[in-house]
Amino acid sequence: MSRSSELLELPGMVAAGLFSRKGFLEEFEGPYPASEAAGLAGLCSAITLTMEMQGLLLERLTGEPGWAGCYGWAAWGPGSAIVAVEDSMCIVQTPATSFDVVFSAMRTAAGVEVNKTE
Repeated sequence: MSRSSELLELPGMVAAGLFSRKGFLEEFEGPYPASEAAGLAGLCSAITLTMEMQGLLLERLTGEPGWAGCYGWAAWGPGSAIVAVEDSMCIVQTPATSFDVVFSAMRTAAGVEVNKTE
């Protein structure tokens, strides 16, 4: 079973996919046409890279370790959200899901180790 298929089994999940650091769509499952899925992959890649750069800058400016490890991000509006962790992305219906569950499942699927202090 693909990572996208696994993520789609979570409550409230609408679509899921994988993207490359260059913004290419690697895998996708959901109701959106290929062109929209590819656009979503490019958007998620750009935001992820921006978040990583911000983390590096904040770590350097504050002198506190831990900022550079950008695990992921989320953007939400009325009724839905886009969530990205490492190279995976998903669209969820916010009333039907728990962000804790979504982030945990996405981190596990991506092989991200959870820091015990989180």
